[in-house]
Amino acid sequence: MLYRMVRNENDAWDLAQEAFLQAWRSIHEFEGRSSFYTWLYRLTVNLAIDSLRRKRRRVEVELDDAIPSSLPSPRANYRRTEIRQHINAALAQLTPEHRAVIVLKEIEDLQYQEIAEVLNVSVGTVMSRLFYGRKKLQSILRPIYNQIYESQRPRAD
Repeated sequence: MLYRMVRNENDAWDLAQEAFLQAWRSIHEFEGRSSFYTWLYRLTVNLAIDSLRRKRRRVEVELDDAIPSSLPSPRANYRRTEIRQHINAALAQLTPEHRAVIVLKEIEDLQYQEIAEVLNVSVGTVMSRLFYGRKKLQSILRPIYNQIYESQRPRAD
């Protein structure tokens, strides 16, 4: 999850180490109102969001798992790579909060309630961020989709 959030392996390892260190230092604050997994996940996601904010740069999320990998031709593989790059660039334009919700829902496949617990926000906030994050992605990707669609249409010459 960290790698998908920060899109840099070294940063992800550093953040994972920082998360475990922070969890160890603050284990006395764990009250058991949620599962330990949820508490640790929330702590880790918050560290990732804070890191993205500090760097003030947009990062992309790898979507290898979300796009089928068994495309038949080199041309199709090239298109797949090109589409992935466009999606990554679009995700990089989202705020860290919107990106976190998109990653947790669409890539990590968490439920709304789980995302709310991880991010320590209400389910309504999760739904709102997901709605606006998807809407922003759609507005960014629509011209690219139209361009790809037009290039694949048979010409009536």
